[in-house]
Amino acid sequence: MLKKREMIAGVILGFVLSLFVVGFIFKLAAPTMFFKEITVPYDFDKTVRMLETRINKQEGWHVTAVIDQQKEVLGHGGQDVGKVKIIKFCNGALSGVMLSEDSSKFMAAKMPLSIAVYEKGDGRVTIGLMNGYVMARLFAGTREGDIMEKVVKDIENILGFVHFRFTIF
Repeated sequence: MLKKREMIAGVILGFVLSLFVVGFIFKLAAPTMFFKEITVPYDFDKTVRMLETRINKQEGWHVTAVIDQQKEVLGHGGQDVGKVKIIKFCNGALSGVMLSEDSSKFMAAKMPLSIAVYEKGDGRVTIGLMNGYVMARLFAGTREGDIMEKVVKDIENILGFVHFRFTIF
């Protein structure tokens, strides 16, 4: 009887401990898993122009807005964050399919898509974006996941000038 209790207690303790370990590992991996940064060899303005051009040339895609985040922050009481622009872009056909059913309208919260271009303190120009591959994997086997896979391929093509490919980490 005692051995059975010890075994049950060990299993429960092992399960609880594994939850903490998995949670800790997930916390460490999340920043690089959900977001990607790409250092580019071009200056800030050229990088923004290249992205705008490449997005507008990608079939079905267009830039909807370019937000000067530095200007927005300074204009509304924040401190200077340096050069930061957010490029908003959309594919009307894919968005239309995604939003055509009530069950996937929640995806509008991430539309239009965004790519950030910013200059770090050391002068490096960097592109930041969400990891579409992870999002597509999270929705694998669903209509939303199929659409996201198309989006991932298009974004990889847009970012081809920096030889970017999405990965899990």
